[in-house]
Amino acid sequence: MTSTSPADAATGHSPCDSPVQVLERTGIAFTLHEHVPIRTQSDIERELGLPVEQLLKTMVFRTEETFILAALPMERRVHYGRLAKAAGVPRASLRQAEPEDLRELAMEPGGASPVCGRADVLVIFDSAVLEMDRVHCGSGRPEQSIEIDVQELLRFLDPVLAAVTS
Repeated sequence: MTSTSPADAATGHSPCDSPVQVLERTGIAFTLHEHVPIRTQSDIERELGLPVEQLLKTMVFRTEETFILAALPMERRVHYGRLAKAAGVPRASLRQAEPEDLRELAMEPGGASPVCGRADVLVIFDSAVLEMDRVHCGSGRPEQSIEIDVQELLRFLDPVLAAVTS
């Protein structure tokens, strides 16, 4: 018998697999890195020392109907109007996900990932990601990150591709 958290009971969603579990089932080659918990871009730069060109950040949004995962190069900023247009939702309906929202996706603050175990989540990649090669992105947990070839990630996720940054 499986247990259901209050958040799952309230939303009607069953618990989903973590981003790492999802990737492990695909057979796509990736490397899982353990490190001190990361919460901000300055944490990444200070603790991991990775080039910003290799960092893929994921922002998680929620609307009344669904979640939206927006993946973009670390140094870019999301343009909310463009993101809403790419998602096919009114700009006013977008709100950043809260920690309890992230738990529904098997993620924690500081660990947001473009990989999700729920099929009803919309994944949008900024078109600038096409210029990236091997990237580091969230694993769902702030003390782990995933290193993966961006083309493999794009093939697997088949996200909406749009210019969503300014």
